[in-house]
Amino acid sequence: MRYIPEAVLEARAAELWRAHELEPGFDVEELVDRLGLGLVWEELPDDERGRALGLLDPNDKCVVLNERHLSDLEANGGRLRRFTLGHEIGHWLFHAEAARSGTLSLLEDGRVWCRGGSTDPAERQAEMFAARLLMPADRVREEIPNKPWSGWRPVYALADTFVVSVTAMMIRLMELGWAHRDVAGNPISGPAPARGQVQLFPAE
Repeated sequence: MRYIPEAVLEARAAELWRAHELEPGFDVEELVDRLGLGLVWEELPDDERGRALGLLDPNDKCVVLNERHLSDLEANGGRLRRFTLGHEIGHWLFHAEAARSGTLSLLEDGRVWCRGGSTDPAERQAEMFAARLLMPADRVREEIPNKPWSGWRPVYALADTFVVSVTAMMIRLMELGWAHRDVAGNPISGPAPARGQVQLFPAE
């Protein structure tokens, strides 16, 4: 499995934002179409390896979403569907060639299967790309409060702006070092303090 630096994932997502003049909460299905990919719904089987939300068929240039999980994918404004599509775009950009050559571990019946909870490196890469595509660092920085903050309200507001789940937004903020969680699990702006360091301002 080819190692892909995080900076490469971030740069490729930024390329798409520039090339397609994307804005926060953009139409991911339209982007799928612009990339020359088809999009269909099919009933896909789940198994002991995890729940299959979707897959990429690199030979037919098509993304397939699992009709069995329609309600979950469409819930809350389709946020899980958007992330799943971003994930499949990641596979298309970074793994389609390996899939066509038959060297990708996720390949079954000529399709790249994406199952929840997978620890496969290609799945992790696609997941990281989806986060950067839907929540690019420069655009999140523009929307995040300028002064120190605490509590879930700013995280919910950011999640609504970028049309992602609150969990996905919190993970992204933590990755960027722009938020952490206190001992009670509440969000606070800024990176996590070093062990033994005292928090400088109280939670609201």
